[in-house]
Amino acid sequence: MEDAAAPYTAPKQITYENTYITEPEGYGEQYVFKRHKVQSVLKQALHDRMEGQQYDPVKAAQYAKQLADDLREKIKALGYDRHKLVVQVTLGQKKGQAMRVVSRCLWDTHSDSSASELYENETLYCVCQVYGLYYE
Repeated sequence: MEDAAAPYTAPKQITYENTYITEPEGYGEQYVFKRHKVQSVLKQALHDRMEGQQYDPVKAAQYAKQLADDLREKIKALGYDRHKLVVQVTLGQKKGQAMRVVSRCLWDTHSDSSASELYENETLYCVCQVYGLYYE
């Protein structure tokens, strides 16, 4: 039987210390943002989700949001836990117009990267851009 007058001992508090690892290579080669792996995920996901779709202006915004969320989950599954992922999906109606999507970023070219993919059919176009920004 336990002694009722036993002194209370607080649980040990865990203290984390800085690792001073400021680049993804410090954690291993698998943590470096690899454009070709992300590009293949984008290509496969766009082909699977957009094949046979027709443009619908009422559902386009919701569809683009769902696609961006799905892409973020699939890319996170590649093991990019130390990267902030920015996923931008542009979905529009194709009516013979010209469209150009460009971006500019200020980042560390050694540890940050991006990938993009285009899908188009008779009625719509979809441009997906993914930016992987390493954070410490």
